[in-house]
Amino acid sequence: MVDTAQIAMENGDQLWFARPHAAGLAVGRLLPGTAALQGRFALKRRRARARAASAPQPSEHLLDPAQLELFPAPPRDWSRLDTTRPPAPTSAAVALVADFTSYMRGRGWSTHSFNGSTRTLRIVTGHLGADVPIQESDIRALASTYPNLHGARVINYLRLRGLLDARPPSDLCTARARHHATAVTHPAFSTAVHTFIDVLLGQGSTSSRARSPKTVENYVVAILDTLEAWIADGLTDPREVTKKHIEDALDPLRGDKARRLHTALRSFFRALKRERLVFRDPARAISLSSTRSVPTALPSDRIAGLLDHLDDPRDRLMVALVAIYALLPGQLVHLRRSDLDRSRGRLRLRRAGRLDHVIYLDAFTLRLVTAWELQRHRRWPDSSNPHFFVTRNTAVDESGPSISAGVIQHLFQCVGLPAGRLRVDRIVDEARHSADPVRLMELFGLSNLSATRYVLSAHPDKKHDPITP
Repeated sequence: MVDTAQIAMENGDQLWFARPHAAGLAVGRLLPGTAALQGRFALKRRRARARAASAPQPSEHLLDPAQLELFPAPPRDWSRLDTTRPPAPTSAAVALVADFTSYMRGRGWSTHSFNGSTRTLRIVTGHLGADVPIQESDIRALASTYPNLHGARVINYLRLRGLLDARPPSDLCTARARHHATAVTHPAFSTAVHTFIDVLLGQGSTSSRARSPKTVENYVVAILDTLEAWIADGLTDPREVTKKHIEDALDPLRGDKARRLHTALRSFFRALKRERLVFRDPARAISLSSTRSVPTALPSDRIAGLLDHLDDPRDRLMVALVAIYALLPGQLVHLRRSDLDRSRGRLRLRRAGRLDHVIYLDAFTLRLVTAWELQRHRRWPDSSNPHFFVTRNTAVDESGPSISAGVIQHLFQCVGLPAGRLRVDRIVDEARHSADPVRLMELFGLSNLSATRYVLSAHPDKKHDPITP
């Protein structure tokens, strides 16, 4: 009994005479111009051939964990992906997709709403397998190719499972600064700007404290127009810049524009001098006279009932920390859960290059803290983000990012008062009552010069003369 078509027949198998070719004998004669014979076996053969042709086959690009990399492979072009004939997934890929679905359900996410993430993981593991860590660049490239695919949650999940080959983190501010440096028309000045960026990032010939990427971008943008003007005037090297050139560049500017350019140029030539690209620093002896505004308080009617307009516990706590303890927006962004000591009512503020500042919370603020933590635990009970303030996106991100500065900026725009203005009002109000710069330094972590400025602003009758016996 031989099943020549390799299919299971509904009414049992046919008993054939020996040799497989006997089943292919024609019964009757096919006349010219007539159709092929139709029968039960011919139909089953066609269906079997169709199923065999349409059965998905394993991918030809499965990654082998035993295969060593001889050289870095070029990036894959996922735009040429054939989605009409997906490959057959391996057992490891099927198990990984099932575990990802369980992971999403455990996080409280709707699997129907995040089908794009599941589809992305299924496509990537179907073509590359699940035995070797997947490159982050492949997931991002695939997600950017099709609008119904999403890669952020897939990347976080694979990182959690140890199956992600993460690419080195890149900062947009640094990338833009490098792009500006490359766009400088003269190569000597372009090289100087790249060296300037290296020094600011702490990557110069002498180790130094790295500046923030945003500061690096601001410095580079501030000097670009001046460098291009010098190139247009015929300068071919930063060593040709003199004190007169810098004074001429600063002369038509006023206010903040003059201060920004003056600070950026001083930092620029100081970095070139340290890297020995210039013989002398032409900006060293240039000083810029500027008037510093006196801190003033806000009208009381603008502050009254400030928290009454807010319903979200997180927003109320943010505004309270600025209005009562004069925190900076950047300090709100980088606060961590470990910085809060609820039993002692203390909150630690981390300061780079300086001692940490500790503030003592009152009963009202502690109640706001409790309300926010209860809401956070209720909405995201499994969140592992270490930061104190989170959003619906950062709370479920396994990489633990901080909230963006735009979240705080939008909050205070809704309140109607800038955070910096509200902070200044709080310090000025304290200076009116205490008139003691040491107390301002202890409460708000100010420097001695800043604390003295606030006291003199609140008490104009006091003089700058030192205390004499």
